[in-house]
Amino acid sequence: MRPLLGTILAERGLIDSARLTEALAEAQATHQRVGEVLLRKGWIYEQELARALAHQYGLEYVDLETAYLDPRDATLLDPAVGQRCRAVPTCMAGDELVVAVADPAPNVVEELRTRLPYPLRLVVAEPTLVQRVWDDLLAGRAR
Repeated sequence: MRPLLGTILAERGLIDSARLTEALAEAQATHQRVGEVLLRKGWIYEQELARALAHQYGLEYVDLETAYLDPRDATLLDPAVGQRCRAVPTCMAGDELVVAVADPAPNVVEELRTRLPYPLRLVVAEPTLVQRVWDDLLAGRAR
């Protein structure tokens, strides 16, 4: 069973129990994910959330500012889908396509698996960095 995100953040000393309780209540009331609530309130940073999600799902964290990105591999995913799923293919690793995702939620992973022609190796990255990669690719700026 996966550890809870709030537990991971609390164990890392990134959120106290009062704020976590408040964020959980708000997430339930607004139907948002608790990580989104914590980010919006400024109680955690995107990188902290990305690293905690990677830990929660047993995935690797990747910094898209420094990671290798093959623009040809990124084009395997429709940009509209990539932006909606907050995911971007970065490169091939053997026979697997490495895909950076902001949130490896099961529904996102399933959609990516149905839309991409290779076995996937998921890694977790910050949502703003995923969007920045798409912005650069769509503007024709090489990385």
